[in-house]
Amino acid sequence: MLERISDRHIRYAALLGALCLVVALAGWLVAGQLALWIEILGVIGLLLLALTVALRPAQVRRILTGRQARYGGNAAVMSIAFVVILGLANFLGSRHHQRWDVTEAKEFSLSEQTLQILEGLEEPVNVKLFFTPAHYNRQSAEDLIKEYDIRSPKLSYEFVDPDVDRRVAIEYQVARDGTAIFERGDRREVVFTVGEQEFTSAVLKVTGDEKRRVAFLTGHQERSPDSYEETGYSAIKQVLEQENYSVSTVNLMASETVTQSMDVLVIAGPRQPLLAEETSELARLVDEGVSLFILLEPGGPDPFGGFLAAYGIQVADDLIIDPARAFFGDVTSPLVDQFSFHQITKDLTGLTTIFPVARSVTLVEPPPEEWAAQTLASSSESSWAETGYRERDVRQDPEEAAGPLGLLAVVEPLAAGTGRGRIVVVGSAALVEDQLLNSVRGNLGNVDLFMNAVAWLAEEESLISIRPKMLQAREVYLTPPQARGIIYSNILFVPLLVLAAGAIIWWQRR
Repeated sequence: MLERISDRHIRYAALLGALCLVVALAGWLVAGQLALWIEILGVIGLLLLALTVALRPAQVRRILTGRQARYGGNAAVMSIAFVVILGLANFLGSRHHQRWDVTEAKEFSLSEQTLQILEGLEEPVNVKLFFTPAHYNRQSAEDLIKEYDIRSPKLSYEFVDPDVDRRVAIEYQVARDGTAIFERGDRREVVFTVGEQEFTSAVLKVTGDEKRRVAFLTGHQERSPDSYEETGYSAIKQVLEQENYSVSTVNLMASETVTQSMDVLVIAGPRQPLLAEETSELARLVDEGVSLFILLEPGGPDPFGGFLAAYGIQVADDLIIDPARAFFGDVTSPLVDQFSFHQITKDLTGLTTIFPVARSVTLVEPPPEEWAAQTLASSSESSWAETGYRERDVRQDPEEAAGPLGLLAVVEPLAAGTGRGRIVVVGSAALVEDQLLNSVRGNLGNVDLFMNAVAWLAEEESLISIRPKMLQAREVYLTPPQARGIIYSNILFVPLLVLAAGAIIWWQRR
């Protein structure tokens, strides 16, 4: 009777047995335990395969040792090897974290400033992130804080579900889903926004035991850090506060304890000249260790009345015209992408900085004995210092100074340990005005240059670096013909091309 069983029935039995074994194995893996139906299917599969071997041993042997079996075995070995290699790569990747940021501006890499701050942590910083699993920003927060954790063994973090761990949420007074709290000892900083700038600022605030004080001079129609107008400095004030500086204003003639109220004095575009008493007060401040950050603008004689000459810097009544390196064709806004080496500019390589409406800053020859002055940024060789800038049409005259012309200069005492302050002079007060920063901040080095200068003046060299990048929305604008070309290429031209290729092949083989 067994001899009358056809080969076709044997093949069906073998396939059915193999299928029963596969279903049983899958059910065991999914269920996590051996249920009765899984055992029955497994036994049926084994019996059917055993019956196949018993009835047709020669065919089974031939199948297992034939050419197809060898090819199949090779394919199975290659598949197993691929799975093993893939598993090993994942195993190593989970223990040796490495990422490659392929965006043009490296928007998903931590900035140099953040890396410096994390590497310089001396005490543990713990981060508690109060996010529910369904919060729209949880994944972004997790991706970002992991980068911080990998970069510093001093930083640790944990996620807390405020709906589940109510006791912890009440202890930290968290009433808002999506809150991150940075703490060092008994110091805490609360962050409500997920972003590198906000996280790094929080780390700075909980680890900085003393805030450096930056004061803005008033009384001469200067740019104000409290002004939200286009020419105001409210945006850069926000950056200063994020980096743990205290910002205030001061009037030299109205304050009696000026020295104790600041580490850096910013004088941003005075439109009225300073009195002799005020320049004398500035000299006293420098001698007592206060640094000066002076940003000038054209439109009149030197508002300091030659005060800076004693430190090796001279300011002329002119306007720099730079046709070769201009911002979108505006010849009064020189672009600079190469700087002299200095602590302020060492990390600005590759960044472009605009100096809108600038006057020239030159060094005094011979230099003063006790001070060292250096030009860090200059206009191009095609520029010139226009003295008749009030005229409708301007052109270079023989008596006007030709480029390159100084845009940024620094001064520091030659002898270390004298306790004297430092000086930075920029020929453009519009360097960090709100109008400029709010429009093109993400593509420029103006904020980095300004903040690096403040850090150098405050003797906080560890903060001199490139700041966190702002994500830029990249949009593509298509003309109607371009849009139609893309649509028709996908729904009409490409399918027709495939059909044409098939028709050609069919015609050649018919």
